[in-house]
Amino acid sequence: MKNFTHYLLIGLLICMVTAFAETPETSQEVNNAPLTLWYQQPAAAWTEALVMGNGRLGGMVWGGVSSERIDLNEDTLWSGEPYYNLNPKGLASLPKIRQYLLTGRENKARKLIESDMNGKYNQSYMPLGDLTITFPFKDEDVSNYRRSLDLTQAITTVSFVDDAVRHTREIFVSHPAQAIVVRLTADKPGSISFSASLGSQLRHETKAGNGFLKLNGRCPEQVDPHYMFTDIVRYDEEPGGKGMRFETRLIPQHKGGRIHIKEDAIVAEQCDSVTLLLIAATSYNGPYKSPSSEGKDPGKLCEDYLSLLEDQSYAALRDKHIVDYQSLFNRVQLDLGHNNAAELPTDERLQTYEAGNDPALAALYYQFGRYLLISSSRFGSQPANLQGIWSHKMHPPWSANWTLNCNAEINYWAVESGNLGECHMPLIELVEQLSVDGTNIANDLYGAKGWVAHHNTDIWRQAGPVDGSARWSIFQVGSAWLCQHLWEHYAFTQDTKYLQRIWPTLREAARFYMDSMIEEPDNKYLVTAPDVNFENVFRKSNDRTGFVCMGPTASMQMVRELLKNCVKVSTLLETDAAFRTEAEKTLLRLPPMKVSPTTGELQEWLEDWKRTSECQVLSSWGAVCSNQITMHDTPNLATGLLKIFDDAQWWKKGNVGSWQGSFQSNVYTRMGQGDTALEVLDAHIKAIVNPNLSSSFSTAAEWEIDGNLGQTAAIGEMLLQSHNGAIELLPALPKAWPDGSVRGLRARGGFEVNIAWKDGKLIEAIIHSDHENPCIVRYGDEEHTLQVEKGKQITFRP
Repeated sequence: MKNFTHYLLIGLLICMVTAFAETPETSQEVNNAPLTLWYQQPAAAWTEALVMGNGRLGGMVWGGVSSERIDLNEDTLWSGEPYYNLNPKGLASLPKIRQYLLTGRENKARKLIESDMNGKYNQSYMPLGDLTITFPFKDEDVSNYRRSLDLTQAITTVSFVDDAVRHTREIFVSHPAQAIVVRLTADKPGSISFSASLGSQLRHETKAGNGFLKLNGRCPEQVDPHYMFTDIVRYDEEPGGKGMRFETRLIPQHKGGRIHIKEDAIVAEQCDSVTLLLIAATSYNGPYKSPSSEGKDPGKLCEDYLSLLEDQSYAALRDKHIVDYQSLFNRVQLDLGHNNAAELPTDERLQTYEAGNDPALAALYYQFGRYLLISSSRFGSQPANLQGIWSHKMHPPWSANWTLNCNAEINYWAVESGNLGECHMPLIELVEQLSVDGTNIANDLYGAKGWVAHHNTDIWRQAGPVDGSARWSIFQVGSAWLCQHLWEHYAFTQDTKYLQRIWPTLREAARFYMDSMIEEPDNKYLVTAPDVNFENVFRKSNDRTGFVCMGPTASMQMVRELLKNCVKVSTLLETDAAFRTEAEKTLLRLPPMKVSPTTGELQEWLEDWKRTSECQVLSSWGAVCSNQITMHDTPNLATGLLKIFDDAQWWKKGNVGSWQGSFQSNVYTRMGQGDTALEVLDAHIKAIVNPNLSSSFSTAAEWEIDGNLGQTAAIGEMLLQSHNGAIELLPALPKAWPDGSVRGLRARGGFEVNIAWKDGKLIEAIIHSDHENPCIVRYGDEEHTLQVEKGKQITFRP
C-alpha cells in the first residue's frame, strides 16, 4: 500500500525541520490556547463520539466507563471492484439529446439521458469495525469523569475515579506509526483489568495470533446506496469471490499483571499499565486492479506496519505523533477573543450559544476544521470523502463517496489558505487517477478528446454518469471544478515542478470541453450540452419546468476558469503554443454572465429562466471559487449575485448544513460582508453542529464534513483573501470580532501572513515571502505595492 521506509524518513525529516523552526514562544502560545473539546459524560450517540484520524485510519471514541468503544475506519475499505461505468447506448443517442435541447424539448432530453447515458450507482465506503474494551466498573460508581480531545496534540483523554483510584486513557492515531494507540493507566499499581475484542459488521473471523488478536474479513461485491431503499448488501459466494479483503490486529504491551490472548479477546488482569496498538490494512491495490484476484496481502501489510512499532515505547510513540501532527497544526494560530462561555463543556457551550456571545467558539471551530483535514487527508491517503474517513453504516449517506458537484471540492476550500497545502495532495492525486477513466468516458460516451468527470466517483475512480435522475447524473463539469484545485495548489505555492506534473491533466480536461461543446443557435456561443445547473429546477416563461439544459452559468464559469488557467500554465511553461491559441479563441466564444432584466439577479441559465430550488445557486462559483465575480472588478454581477442571497436569507430558515451554509457564508465573505457571513456561521453552529463538532446536513441527517470545512474556509477568508490579484487584509471582519490576531495564513503568490487588529482596525500585518515576488496589499480603500525578498518578511501598517 505504501513504502513504509520512505514514509518514516519523511516523517522524521518533518519532525526535525519543525523542531528547528518552531520557537519556544510559538509553542507556548499554542499550548495555552483554548483548543480542547471536553465533556462530563461518555458519548451516547455516534455524533457525540470524539473524532480521530491519521489520514488513513479513523476512530470515533465513545469514552464509556464500563465499556469503551472505538468505531474504526480504513480509507481504502470499499465495496465492489473496478468497473467501467459506461452506458453503451450513450454515444449513439447523444446527437438526438442535443437536438432536443436545441429545440427546447428539455424533458425529452432528460428521459433519453436517463435511459441511454446513465450508468451504475457508485460503490460504498465500508466501516472497518470496532474495538470494544470491557472493564469491571459500574457507571454509577465513578466520579470526576472527564472526556476531552486536545486539538493541539490530537489526543483524546478519558479519566474518572473508581474506588479512590484515578483511571486514565489516552488515545491517538499516529501518522508516523500508522496505528491507533490506546494507553490505559491508573494511579494505583495493579488496577488495570479488562477484556478487549474486535468486531465488524462485515463478514469476518477473529483468532489469536503470535502476540496479537487478529480479525480477517472481506467486503461485499455490491452495496446499494441508501437512497435506493433496498438494503442490498451482496457478497460473492464463490470460492475466492470478489470483494476487498482486510485484516485488523490488536497488539498489547503491558507492565505488571498478566495478559492472555484468546481466540476472541485480549484479557488483562491486574496490570499497572497497558498499551493497545491497533493496525489495519486492506487488499486495495489501486483503482484499476481487482482487490480479490490482484490485491495486496493485508497480512503482509500488517507485518510492515508492525515493523514501524518495533522497540518503540509508548512515550516515543506519543512524542513522534505530537511532533508530526504539530508540524502541520501549529502553523496557524487564531485569537478572536474570549469570555466565560469558553469555560463550559463543549456540549453545554453549543446549547447556550447565541450570536456574538462566544467568539472563541468560532476560533475553535476553525481549528477543528484544520484538525479534520489533517486527520482525513495526509500523504499517501485517500482524500476526505463525504464523511472524511469516519463512517459507521453499511449504507452510509450518499455512499460516503466523492460527490463532485460540490461536496468533495468544498472539503478543500480552506486547505491552502489554512497552511495545509500537503493535505491537498490526496485530492490532486484523485484527479490524476480519475482522468484515466475520464479519458475513456470522453471518447466512448461523447466521441471527444480529453477527459471528463461527472457528479460522483468512488475508490474505483469511475468517471461516467451514475444511475438515477439526470438532475444530478449528467453534471459534466466535475472535471473542470476539480482542475481548479490543481491550479490553486500552484497559485499558493508557485511550485513550477508541480505545475509541470499537473499540466497534462489540466490540458486534457480543457481539451474535452474545447472538443465537445456545441454552438447554441441564438448567439452562436459555445456551450456544454447536455448539462445541469447543480440539480436546480428551472421554470420557463410558459410555466414548463425542467433541469437538463445547455451551458448553465456555473458550468460556463468553470470551463472559462479552466481555459484561462491553461493559457497561464502554457505561457509559464512555454509549451503547447498551438493549444494555447485554440484555448484563447474558445474563451472568446463562451457566453458572458448576465444579470436578469426581470429579477435583477445573476442569471443562472443562458435564458432568463426562474430558479425554483432553494440554496442551489451554483453560479456563485464565480465568486467563491474564482475571481470572475468581485465587488472590486464586476460590481454589477456581484450585486446581482448578492440579491439572490439577500432576498432569500436561507440561513434564517435553517438551511445552513453542508453546501447550503458553505455557499452562503462564503459568498458574503467574498463580497466583503462579514457581519452577514457571521450570521450564517452563527445559524450553522446553532442549528446543525453536533456535540462532537461534526456538522450534519440537516437536523434529520448525519454528518457531511463539507459543512464543517466550508465554514472553516469562510472564517479564514473573513480575515484574509488573495483571489483578486492582491493580499486583502481583514476584507470581511465582523463587528463581533473587534480585537484579535491570526498567524500563519497563506496567500496566493507564495506568501504567509500574520495579522493583528484592535477595535475593528488593522494594527499591522507581517508578510513573509517564499519567492522573489512583489505583492499588492489592499486594506479598505488603500492599495500598496510591496517588494518582499525571498525568505524575508515585511511589516505593513496602515
